[in-house]
Amino acid sequence: MIKKCLLIIFVVMLTISLGANAAAQDDIETYVLGVVLPFSGNLGTFGQDFARGVELAVSQVNAELEAAGSSIRFEIASADTENTPEGAARALQTVVQTTGAQVSVGPLTTSEVLGAKQFADENGIVIVAPASSGAAGAIPGDNIYRVIYPPDVFASKAYANIALERGHENMVVLHLDDPFGNGMNEGFTANFQAGGGGEVASFAYTPGATELSSEAAAVSAALAGFGDNAGFFCVCFLSGAQAFLQVAQIDPVLTSVQWMGNEAMTAAEILADSGHAQTLANADFITVSFSSESTPLTQIFIDDFNAMFDKDPGIFTNYAFDAANIAMLTMLAAGNDGAAVKSMLPFIANHYIGTAVQAFLDENGDQAIASYGLYMVSDDLSAFDEVGAYNGNTDTITYN
Repeated sequence: MIKKCLLIIFVVMLTISLGANAAAQDDIETYVLGVVLPFSGNLGTFGQDFARGVELAVSQVNAELEAAGSSIRFEIASADTENTPEGAARALQTVVQTTGAQVSVGPLTTSEVLGAKQFADENGIVIVAPASSGAAGAIPGDNIYRVIYPPDVFASKAYANIALERGHENMVVLHLDDPFGNGMNEGFTANFQAGGGGEVASFAYTPGATELSSEAAAVSAALAGFGDNAGFFCVCFLSGAQAFLQVAQIDPVLTSVQWMGNEAMTAAEILADSGHAQTLANADFITVSFSSESTPLTQIFIDDFNAMFDKDPGIFTNYAFDAANIAMLTMLAAGNDGAAVKSMLPFIANHYIGTAVQAFLDENGDQAIASYGLYMVSDDLSAFDEVGAYNGNTDTITYN
């Protein structure tokens, strides 16, 4: 009889416990975090790695929320921008309309961000962009926050300073025909000429192009026309840089001048081709990219990423991780509401120290702290070594 009573008590207690757990699960409130990035196209590898950075951030925040007894959990809803402005608009609309997401990490490039901008602004959706830097995206009062990577107004000054310090009297620029490339070309030209530089001949190419022989011929002819003391600046994404290098490495003019190039040209795939690597080394190629300065969180992020995905994070993946954290911290403070997040996000961002730098936003909602590293090809052609630094807030260059 005693055993039977104990059994009944046990069953009743188990039932109550299971019911409480079920009720607790029912009380969980889910906040959807959109992830709108290029998972295909020329920047597909970047988008896929950025998504992993967001996934790591979400998993860590959810674990902390559970440990704290919070009823809130974050869930990811992803869509592929296909690396086009139109694709970015479709991707954001799909995520929002199918899940009710109020905040999105991404799109990635400035052209994608601008493609999604109208839908975001009209529907009160907040875009937290981890790597967009084009000058065209610096718009006050909109729903776009570029929280980690500073706008190209700083980088264009750095490149102009380098060209002038190298003694270039005239410059030739090959650039993407998109908001990022056009903006960098315009900013560089203005700063170069304001500093005493001469003529700048600019040539645009279509994003995604994989054959640039005609553009290479035009650049070569312009450089030859300028004569001595001319330099070359390539504002190119990876596929364009590879296509240009394929032709440039056998061009006697292009292999006789000094080069500068944007950070996409530091991808490992560039140096994997020995001919391309040697061409850049011979050209004293230099690029301006975010500084390798670190915070106490830098190595922790790398270790956690390795533990979760069994690989090292790709270039700028930590910016997606930081952007996701800023987005989620703001949602936790303001609620799952786009208007409230828009109001609160600058305050949260300005108190956030991430894996590379403190976020601090300007009047356009863009990162205002600009600390860049200067990188050149190593002697053994295996990597890009940091050879100096550019402080965008003081407009000064120092070399190691």
